[in-house]
Amino acid sequence: MVIYKKYNKASVGQWDHCYSPTKLKTFLILITFVIPLLFIAITSFISFPPINGQINDKPVSGLEKQNETQIGNIFDPRYTDLVNFTSKIDQIHGHLNASLMNKYDGNETLVVAHAAHPVAEIYPLIAPQIANANKSLDQSLYSILVNLPEVSKNSTNEEYANVIQSTKNVLKKIVNEVIPRDLQNDLMFNSFVVVDLLDTAGHEYQEAITNNTITAMVEYQDSQAFLQQAEKLLTSLHSLAQSSSLDSHNFISLLSSLNSSIVEVSNPKDVYMSINMIFQEISSISGLDKFTLLSKLGKSNVPT
Repeated sequence: MVIYKKYNKASVGQWDHCYSPTKLKTFLILITFVIPLLFIAITSFISFPPINGQINDKPVSGLEKQNETQIGNIFDPRYTDLVNFTSKIDQIHGHLNASLMNKYDGNETLVVAHAAHPVAEIYPLIAPQIANANKSLDQSLYSILVNLPEVSKNSTNEEYANVIQSTKNVLKKIVNEVIPRDLQNDLMFNSFVVVDLLDTAGHEYQEAITNNTITAMVEYQDSQAFLQQAEKLLTSLHSLAQSSSLDSHNFISLLSSLNSSIVEVSNPKDVYMSINMIFQEISSISGLDKFTLLSKLGKSNVPT
């Protein structure tokens, strides 16, 4: 028995209208193009890790950043930025050491002078990188540095030594936030930092000496302080080079010669000659010629 079903004519008309070829085509376009574009637009607001392993508007830990940042090429523009950043942090360490040394020596004028230099001369150059990595640490460092000159005047030697150590602890945390761990322990990277520090020390020494006489004690002590920071790194390089079967034993004698030149208040050109000998040694370790090594950091190694 054949059963016929009676359809409502109005309903059939509505069905045909909703699924007409034109409407179906529009629906397919929506699925194929519009929704993916909408997805892209939405995800564009999600922050992805840019330079230095920092996530936009969201601080990340050093460990997270190390996993996200891979900088294996020294010609990557970020590489130079991180070298210069590390050198600036070491220069702050140098100022802190010089300020504390003068505190123990009872020279309050030089205590305050060295205490004031980090916030006035160095911090503004690295503040953006610190803030992008960790705004809280940036605020902590600024608060410490801006108050350091006053603290240096109104504290005992022991109290000031504790403040200096606390500042160094903050600097270490900042380095771990900004500099990937693999670069911190990298022979080539530290070689570039040493180059930057020694070149800066040479320029500070040049500003401090006139006719083989110290005419600017703060700058003279800066050159010594930066040299000491470079010496610490060179000691690390010595260890790294040994583990890499590279010969770096000559660093010790070269540093001794450079130290002697500064202590004896030698002509700046003689100091640069000693610095240049260290650059030659670093050049042999890094596999880069000296001029490439210097130009990579915007250095000249030529006293004016």
